[in-house]
Amino acid sequence: MPIVNKDRLSVHQQPHNTKLISLALSHSLRTQRALFLTQLKSALQLLQHTQQRFVLLLIKVDNIAEVERNFGSDLSNKLITSIRDHLLSLTSSNDCLVNLQGDEFALLKTDISDADSAVDLAKEIQSQFRFSFQVSHYKILCTSSIGISLQQAPHSVSQVLKDADIALKNAQQQGLGHYHLSTALPTPSQNPRAIQQQEKLTRAIINNDIQPYYQPIIQLNSNQLIGFEVIAHWHEESQYNQATSDNDRNFISLAENTDIIIALDLHIIYQACLQLKKWHDSHADNQQIMLTMNLSAKHLILDGAVEHLIFIIQQQQIPPSCLVLEFREHQCMAYNKYCIRALEKLRQVGVQVGLDDFGSGFSSLNAFFKYPIDFVKIDSHFTNRMLMSKKDLSLIRVIRDISHDMGFKVIVEGIENKQQHVKLVELGCEFGQGNYIAKPMDYRQVNRLLEI
Repeated sequence: MPIVNKDRLSVHQQPHNTKLISLALSHSLRTQRALFLTQLKSALQLLQHTQQRFVLLLIKVDNIAEVERNFGSDLSNKLITSIRDHLLSLTSSNDCLVNLQGDEFALLKTDISDADSAVDLAKEIQSQFRFSFQVSHYKILCTSSIGISLQQAPHSVSQVLKDADIALKNAQQQGLGHYHLSTALPTPSQNPRAIQQQEKLTRAIINNDIQPYYQPIIQLNSNQLIGFEVIAHWHEESQYNQATSDNDRNFISLAENTDIIIALDLHIIYQACLQLKKWHDSHADNQQIMLTMNLSAKHLILDGAVEHLIFIIQQQQIPPSCLVLEFREHQCMAYNKYCIRALEKLRQVGVQVGLDDFGSGFSSLNAFFKYPIDFVKIDSHFTNRMLMSKKDLSLIRVIRDISHDMGFKVIVEGIENKQQHVKLVELGCEFGQGNYIAKPMDYRQVNRLLEI
């Protein structure tokens, strides 16, 4: 319900030339939309050739229907004009703002390339709606819902508009005055086979066909078991492919490119926490066992996702410090502010945070200072090359020294033979995992290992 301060009550009469005005406005809107589509196409072409990202915001005035019902279409039209003027004050010369339809605006900005800035803009826009708009003799207070689509890969114009529209609908589902960010990652090919794979993966999660497997992590100098890395394993898929780990990565990549990854992560984490509780309760010696689990960056970006994870952890009544939730730096680079905030929430409840696959892709030492972390996992590529490459050996030493100086614990991945194990002990690395130590195993194999 709009809040209205009425200086005086009156019924506004429609002007005699309403039809002419409507025709002129209609022509003007068509021109604006044509210009908007032209600029959107140009932004997509620039993205394709130079990788210059851009953001599209769909801004919906939440309660314009009530304004029109209570005060008539003339005043609601004037309100839309007033809102448009306010939005224009937030734009630069290279931006494109257009009234798509009635109470909905589209704002195209090519000078924003990261999620933090896009969300800051949405918040600034919504702050404009906290003050009443002066229309004729009325002061009208409205709210706005905003869908944010950050474009990072080439799409069609229709796909960009659809993505922004979905983001807007997600914002509206949260209630009045909210925003929702869509990262608009490369869209999986929407051919029948791809759709069938997505449906198959979704059914596998629902039917409990994807289960957590556990790869032991040991203290390298004593071979003492300290915990397990949790790995999602789809048995039906892997039986057709000898390279199980490669196959697992394939279905995880499919999930990562869709919102299925949220359901998959929650499913695996729930099952793993349930199992950890059983191991802790089975014997006093097992109460120090920890689990490390990879977490999609989408959990760190989406509103409420981390809170859901915390609820699952608390529901199982396991010590949060026995969980290490890992993230990859390159997935968080565009969303630093929100990822850091989510990671800090995890640490506040006692969950430990790990920086996974350090040294691969875009990983940098800046991550040690930027993110709240407890563990650093050295990428397996360093381990594979260290006996033949002095550079890789030196880099492991550097990562070990900086991590220890900053109070981080180090886990080395990908230990495949005895020589690597011996060398890592010489280097003073604390913890390690890999097929030489033990391959991933199901919970029954772990039970035998723990002598349960």
